[in-house]
Amino acid sequence: MADGAILPRESGVSDRPMKQAVPFCAPPSMAVELRLPNAGTIRGMGIAQGITLIVGGGYHGKSTLLKALERGVYNHIAGDGREYVITDDTAVKIRAEDGRSIKKTDISMFINGLPNGRDTKLFATEDASGSTSQAANVIEAMEAGTQLFLIDEDTSATNFMIRDELMARVVHPNMEPITPFIDRVDELSAHYGISTILVAGSCGSYFYKADRVIQMMGYQPADITQTAKQEAERFLDMTKDKPVLKAAERPSFARVFTAGKKAAANDRMKVKGMGKDAVSIDRDTIELRYVEQLVDNEQTMALGYMVKYAKQHLFDGKKDLRQIAGMLEALVKEQGIGAVCEGRYLPCNLAVVRVQEIFACLNRCRTLS
Repeated sequence: MADGAILPRESGVSDRPMKQAVPFCAPPSMAVELRLPNAGTIRGMGIAQGITLIVGGGYHGKSTLLKALERGVYNHIAGDGREYVITDDTAVKIRAEDGRSIKKTDISMFINGLPNGRDTKLFATEDASGSTSQAANVIEAMEAGTQLFLIDEDTSATNFMIRDELMARVVHPNMEPITPFIDRVDELSAHYGISTILVAGSCGSYFYKADRVIQMMGYQPADITQTAKQEAERFLDMTKDKPVLKAAERPSFARVFTAGKKAAANDRMKVKGMGKDAVSIDRDTIELRYVEQLVDNEQTMALGYMVKYAKQHLFDGKKDLRQIAGMLEALVKEQGIGAVCEGRYLPCNLAVVRVQEIFACLNRCRTLS
């Protein structure tokens, strides 16, 4: 996050930088310098791998900072204000997504022992709850190769993120099928090498887990890690004696899909974009409104053509989702985005997407089996 960056936007419907906004300035303890070939040396805030907590009062810039990091997976045009806000390009924004479809995803790392005996190793539903949708979003992001989770407390399912000590005493752990994210965040970092940046405004439980704590005050960051850790030590450590993830509990990504013989034989599938919210492929609408790192309608259209191409050529009942997404990504890199259209006349309204968004779209396609 470079010094002088303008993070807030002009409005909720504009991507232009806000006029007279407070320029970003790195706290001294987190300042780093990078030497660029065409811009000389720039200074800014470097967030190291591990678990980072962003806290602060309301309207002080926590979510604005996270939003800038979300968009840091893309290059920015001059004048955007966030030209030197750069994030690991595999970063994925994780949130709850009530009502989404889930296709046989192994969410047992977080949810197990459901009272109705449902299999969470191959969990499937057409109407996910907040906790099951967020668990699936985490596992699917892992499947897509992410190295960084970006999470905002405001858009998360509370029972997926935390479970306080009093609730654990009233409702015995043996009766609770959810292992919250706070009990897995260390394992994700240590075993999978996946970092987490979490915005928290009301819950202090993650102070025990955080490697560093950034407080936003008047739109400026301050490194309060030492103070936060000292305050946390005065309270009961709620994270001890929590379950450790066993090797057998680690998620499997061996999901194989088919699209049906009809799809493979149908050369006249129509692709229709609905802004950034959805794309329709032959009357099958894929909801994408909560895939928050899609920034252009053209990306949504490109995803529609990718799903169409995959249905016609790749879903053969033998390839898993990682292979299919990888083949789509490789095809576009080698031949350009038009390769997935296959027509004589190519649509002009397409833009490149990351493999993480390809996964997100395929995972929300209800007609795959």
